[in-house]
Amino acid sequence: MNLFGTDAPTRERVADVRLAGPALGVWAAAALLGGGSARAALCAAGALLACALLALVPAVRRAGWAAAVAAAALCSATSALACGGRLAAVESSPVAALARTGGELTAEVEVAEVPRPRKGPSFGGGPGFTVPARTVWAAPGEGAGRAAIRVPVVLLVSGEEWRAVLPSERVRVSGPVLPAGPGTVHGLLPVRGPPASTAPPVPAQAWAGGFRDRLRAASAGLPAPADALLPAFVAGDASAVPEETAEDFRAAGMTHLMVVSGSHLALLTGAVLAAGRWLRCPPWPTALAGAGLIGAMVLVAGPGPSVLRAALMGLIALLATALGRDRTGLAALSAAVMVLVLFDPALAVSYGFALSVLASGGIMVLAPGWSRLLAARMPAAAADALAVAAASHLACLPVLVLLRPEVGWVAVPANAVAAPLVPVAMVGGFGTAAAALLWPAGAAAAAWVPGTAVLLIARIADAASGVPFAAVPWRGDAVGAAGLAALVSVLLVVRGRARAALLAVVLSAAATTCAVPAWPPRGWAAVLCDVGQGDAAVLSVAPGRAAVVDTGQDPGPVDRCLSDLGVDGIPLLVLSHGDADHVGGTPGALSGRPVGGALVPDGFDAPAASAALAASGVRPRTAASGDAWTLGPWTLRALWPRPSPGAADPEDGNARSIVLHARWEPPGGGAAAPLTLLLTGDVEESAQRALMSEPLVRGVDVLKTPHHGAGAQDRGFLRATRARAAVTSVGADNRYGHPAPETVRALESLTPAHYRTDLHGDIAVLPGPGGPRIAARGPLGG
Repeated sequence: MNLFGTDAPTRERVADVRLAGPALGVWAAAALLGGGSARAALCAAGALLACALLALVPAVRRAGWAAAVAAAALCSATSALACGGRLAAVESSPVAALARTGGELTAEVEVAEVPRPRKGPSFGGGPGFTVPARTVWAAPGEGAGRAAIRVPVVLLVSGEEWRAVLPSERVRVSGPVLPAGPGTVHGLLPVRGPPASTAPPVPAQAWAGGFRDRLRAASAGLPAPADALLPAFVAGDASAVPEETAEDFRAAGMTHLMVVSGSHLALLTGAVLAAGRWLRCPPWPTALAGAGLIGAMVLVAGPGPSVLRAALMGLIALLATALGRDRTGLAALSAAVMVLVLFDPALAVSYGFALSVLASGGIMVLAPGWSRLLAARMPAAAADALAVAAASHLACLPVLVLLRPEVGWVAVPANAVAAPLVPVAMVGGFGTAAAALLWPAGAAAAAWVPGTAVLLIARIADAASGVPFAAVPWRGDAVGAAGLAALVSVLLVVRGRARAALLAVVLSAAATTCAVPAWPPRGWAAVLCDVGQGDAAVLSVAPGRAAVVDTGQDPGPVDRCLSDLGVDGIPLLVLSHGDADHVGGTPGALSGRPVGGALVPDGFDAPAASAALAASGVRPRTAASGDAWTLGPWTLRALWPRPSPGAADPEDGNARSIVLHARWEPPGGGAAAPLTLLLTGDVEESAQRALMSEPLVRGVDVLKTPHHGAGAQDRGFLRATRARAAVTSVGADNRYGHPAPETVRALESLTPAHYRTDLHGDIAVLPGPGGPRIAARGPLGG
């Protein structure tokens, strides 16, 4: 049996490639239109339908290219129409209207997926979870009339009790509705307290929950980290995996083993097909058994992007087996992409979906030939394992670099070495969980077989993560991804794989376009840049021009942020105080950008930043409390430092930080509501207490957390701001321990949304009729 299906007839191979065009059209249309308006999507659908009709004329005359164009345009028009319908539903939804105005909602919701651990904004004590759900009924506030309405929402919850909530279970919730951003979700609902269940889950979901519970119980006796990894390998439940172990898997390029993906279903359905052949079962019963197993895995793991893609491909392959036809891998992949994106356009901008599709496509196109070449130098099984690992990793590189700005090679040998252990872990783990439903004690003993395999895989990941020079830095944006895709394509052309290179370019470009959200978001007013351990805020004054408050520690990150925002002129640069993590990036901010003026506090002492300003011909002025400036739609008022002594130690640079109140007014009296930001530099407790007498600090839209979230905060000051959102500018794994846990808890109890640049990347603030909306650039910000 040929592992890669390379003996498929030529006719089927051509059909495979022709289906790729419509699939990419559906994907690209959903990605480009899903974040816009319903009107734009419907107009695009009309234009694409017209293109399809025009292409039909030469297609009737048997022009092959015209038929391909017509098919791709027609499928793209269908995708645009689906996006338009979804967006129209959001725009007319009463829940979305409440999100725009910041209104309160009381509703009964039906949980759609297993709660997922959340590293994003927190809303209370205990572990945080994200819970996709669908409303059953909703009422605007307590005691208002109920309306039956079925719309998707996302619950943002905290507390260990939420971990046990199951899909299809109904709970009652109430609280403010936050905007969900572009897409098909109608609102985010921060929920405080434990779940108030109103109806139990359906029997199938209760069975799946029991399956996961029994698997965790059977794995509990294994040595760490196998006790937490086995549930992750089998059911995608990585909530208990230690952070250091998860980091080892990330560094080794083996994270895909901890989520249910195509490899899981391929192994399990392969085992069913092999058993069917061994027992000489007819094709239909074997295919039905495989379909039942796929359904069970979707129930257990939840409908994640990779799970859905793999499940649909598996069902198509099983149908082909039952009908006695050749299995066509690329046809199944293309069909899965079209069906899933049409059903859920939000998948078009999912990193998980893009990686799943690229990995599958890479294996189908590249791995067969590579395996044949390697088989001449090593055993066939080793050649297959190495070819699969290399092909999937190479195909995914343009998207992987968006998640981790580096290009590594260690993932290929690490995954190849682990390949013989993966079937033991996954098939053995699934069998252990099934046995645990009938005989828990026996399952605990049986768990040692897959547990040993998982433990060895963890050892491989640990060893691979420590290999020196395993990765080289690379740009983690769309330019870096496109450059990497071009480099991969050149390498394939040089190796004589022009067709594979063409497919790599098309798939990588599509996946990169879909996975990278448009940045900056249209209509942004302010952006707090991810500059590592430091501060840098950008206030849009006019197209291409922005005021900048602080520049971070290094020139590169702030230069990158300003370039991405299209800023080529700075009418005002404010350096809040002389610490390196606020002024060290000044040369980068000034690089090729004229500066109209600069503000510094009294006693400013930062020789390198002062030299950079002098080299640009800028002579800074001293700012103090009471000063005000108007720049386009912005009015900036300095609230601190005050000229009178005694509030702070004059030698303390943090205490002399410039604190700015920034107010944005809609140009020309537009429909958007005014927007306020409080930019606090590094002021600590004594200055914060003094600032509480200032009326402008009471009731702001966005608070920039003082001093990167350090522990020295006055809780009364934080409460007085009544911020609708807080943003902490902080570097990942910094040596200061910022943000302090007590500060995070305080912010979570005071504001419905807390964002961090180390988790969410660049953070944009967008005005709206009902108040501001936050858009985060990083993977955790969507």
